[in-house]
Amino acid sequence: MIPIDPVSIYFTIPATDHLGKNEVKGKVRFLESYVELSWRLTGSVFTGGKGEMTTVELPYSEIESVEVVKGWFSIKKLILRVGDPQKVKQMPAVNMGKMELFIDSRSKQEAKRLGDIVDFKRSEFILDAHETRLKAMRDE
Repeated sequence: MIPIDPVSIYFTIPATDHLGKNEVKGKVRFLESYVELSWRLTGSVFTGGKGEMTTVELPYSEIESVEVVKGWFSIKKLILRVGDPQKVKQMPAVNMGKMELFIDSRSKQEAKRLGDIVDFKRSEFILDAHETRLKAMRDE
């Protein structure tokens, strides 16, 4: 395995209601062997406070696709699709494992490196899976 530098991206998912109680703030970290997704609800205008931090570890085999969406002048959001929607079902505004993460301004430079890293890690996983199958076929 070739070591990679982790990529950390801060994100927001806008509130789905008018009071703003379902707004999500978090960070997604693309580490060497898995993706770490940490998030919390920010609370509404009336209740204030922040929700409890939730962290989910996703192996690269669970990441179906990562799409970086660009606006006029910079990167706007990250669309992340997860193979098993049950792993992210607690996160608001996630539809069948598809998350639209609006990238914070402090993470725009990091997001530019993202596509290549995820493609590389997925290809490593696919290669390992093929080698495992070939070994199993040889051992039969």
